[in-house]
Amino acid sequence: MNDCADGLNMEYRRRETRFEIDQPVTVSNLEHRGVSLEGRLANFSANGIRLMLSRKLNPGTMVKVEWGYTLLLGEIIYCRAEGSEFAVGLELEDALYETDSLASLAETWAEPAR
Repeated sequence: MNDCADGLNMEYRRRETRFEIDQPVTVSNLEHRGVSLEGRLANFSANGIRLMLSRKLNPGTMVKVEWGYTLLLGEIIYCRAEGSEFAVGLELEDALYETDSLASLAETWAEPAR
């Protein structure tokens, strides 16, 4: 069976609705500190996201995805060439939302008591 047919079957098997989007993200390889790249978030669901990246990332790689004020952690489950880019599937392990609010709160707690 070819990749296209496999992808179609996967779409039918999904448990959660996927939402199409085109937003910039920064992806950091958690196994190789200092290795990060810019990409695009193509779609998302409750359990996973699809990224479009300029480089290949191997399945099994743990990554951090920074998307606005959201931080996502997960494992690459597939990576395949699509034209000049790579489509990367990420199974989400954890997410942290509204990181800007958390940073403000941390600054408040760090201020010395008067």
